[in-house]
Amino acid sequence: MDLSVPMAAGDSSQTQAGLDLLKMLLTDYPELNIVVQSAHVRSLVRLKPMIDTHRGGFTIADKSLTSAEMLTKVDWALKGLLYTPPEMRTGLEVKPEWLQVIELAFKQSLTDKAIAEQMHVGERTVRYYWTRVQDALQVYPETGINIRVKPYVRAREVGLLD
Repeated sequence: MDLSVPMAAGDSSQTQAGLDLLKMLLTDYPELNIVVQSAHVRSLVRLKPMIDTHRGGFTIADKSLTSAEMLTKVDWALKGLLYTPPEMRTGLEVKPEWLQVIELAFKQSLTDKAIAEQMHVGERTVRYYWTRVQDALQVYPETGINIRVKPYVRAREVGLLD
C-alpha cells in the first residue's frame, strides 16, 4: 500500500489517512503480509509498536528504491519477514498517549487544559506527558526559547508530525 492516500474520493492525498488505514489493517488483519511504499517512511514511527508486534510479513519501501529493490521488499514481506529502514530503528519510543498530546497540541492547537479535557485526564498528567515527550525527543528548556517550539520542530524531524 502507499502511505499517502485520500480520506475520500476527490480529496487530496494525506499521510495521516494512510496511517489510519494501516493501523486498521494491522489491527484487523494481524497475519496479513504488508508492504508499505512511501516517500514519507519516517511518519511510520508513529505505528512502530504495532509494526514490531505484527505477526505477518511487514516491510517498508521508500519510493526512491529501484524496481529490483522494491521487489526484494515485496518478497521479504511474502516470506513473513519484518523490515524497517534504519531511520525507524533509532530507539525513539513514544507512547500512544504522548503522541496524542503532540497531535492535540500541534494539529489542533489545544492548550494543556483542553488537552486534559479531551483525553479525560488531569492537567498534571498532561504536563507529565509533555516531560516524557521532551525526554523522548531529547529537547530541554533553554532560556529565551518557547519550550513548545523545540518539541514541535523535533517531532517533525523524526516523523511524528507531518
